[in-house]
Amino acid sequence: MTDFAVRFSELRKVLDDDDAEFFGADMRDSLLALVPAIPDKAAEAWLFRELAVLEGKRDELVCLDYADTALAAHAETSALPADRLYFMHLVCGDVGTAWGGGPRTVAHLENALKLHAELARPIGEAFAIRLKRGVYEQSNGGERLGLDWFEPLLADAERHYGVESRELGHLLGLMSMSEEELGNMSGALAYGGRSLTLVDVRADKGRRVSALVAHAKLQHRAGHSQKAQQFFDDAISWADAHCSPATQKFAREEKAHVFPP
Repeated sequence: MTDFAVRFSELRKVLDDDDAEFFGADMRDSLLALVPAIPDKAAEAWLFRELAVLEGKRDELVCLDYADTALAAHAETSALPADRLYFMHLVCGDVGTAWGGGPRTVAHLENALKLHAELARPIGEAFAIRLKRGVYEQSNGGERLGLDWFEPLLADAERHYGVESRELGHLLGLMSMSEEELGNMSGALAYGGRSLTLVDVRADKGRRVSALVAHAKLQHRAGHSQKAQQFFDDAISWADAHCSPATQKFAREEKAHVFPP
């Protein structure tokens, strides 16, 4: 084995170990130190694929640059198996969606969807990719602000999870935001109301307070002052019964911002 192969193999053992401790800048630097020793295009594809995934897991937008290099080398060699490409596209699509990665984000999400079908990955992963595709359109002013992605996704998710599943809550909230931005307050209220009923409070009771406050503000923006006050009062009551003093204070302050005493 070449010196590159030996050193890269040792690093990959750590990267592929599900039980390994979190690795960050030190691992990145170790991988980058191998760049001058790259023996061929296949090795380049593998090394920059690992860099892309590592930096993606660290929420660093530079992962897109590393992925570009990996994909260019892969185009010449077909060195990377489908599952390795899939996870690279998945991670890069996540980071690009979250941090404004531009058109490359779309390419990663679309390639992830294609490979998802080829690899027969779990359906929940496809739903997550499609959600991020809609979020990209919403964040970048796309036509209908992501609803062209959200609407068919909602139908599929309802069939898969059920219409009252907590899995739908976040999607419905995003659809409410898009409808409001497009000026359709009735649609925004309908989706927002459904989202509110599906808030998952098992891990954090405060989530319902935040959701009630958000819906109260939506009602107020829609011109429904009485309903808005009622949702604020519901948020305060829930916080008093289930949450910390800080959350109780938050609920009262949010109402006071909209309805000064």
